[in-house]
Amino acid sequence: MYSMVFLFIAIVLLLLTATISYYKGFKVNSRILLSINKYAGYNGLSKKEIEDYLSSIGYTVSPSGQEECGERKGLKPIKAINASGSDTNYLYCVYYHENDVSKVNKDKGENYYSYSVVSYIYVDLPIVGKFKVPVYTKGERMYNFNDGQRQKGVTEA
Repeated sequence: MYSMVFLFIAIVLLLLTATISYYKGFKVNSRILLSINKYAGYNGLSKKEIEDYLSSIGYTVSPSGQEECGERKGLKPIKAINASGSDTNYLYCVYYHENDVSKVNKDKGENYYSYSVVSYIYVDLPIVGKFKVPVYTKGERMYNFNDGQRQKGVTEA
């Protein structure tokens, strides 16, 4: 009977820990997208605010220090990680959706864009070892006031 109670408590604690970790990953994504929306894109100002936030919460630094952002749903990341220190060593990926129109607005010719973010939850278990779990969040659509606006990377402000 004691072993069943212990097993039940262990499973509940494992699920609770997983839920809290996933919530923290989603919270990081929400804060990154908030900064991107605040500064109307992923630029030098939003990048600085994101970096300050990630360092203040103790977000995990990329263990390899090399680029780990790959294509996602056919999109290349506009934010990459490198070991030279010219960019961040925090592991998060920002993707730019250039022509993000809904089916309703497609006929009106309106031009929207949006961003999506992937952050990672790092888990280190004694028996299983280290692994990371991606948390994907897509931000709200933003209206493109300038038809020629195109973001290919980080621009310093």
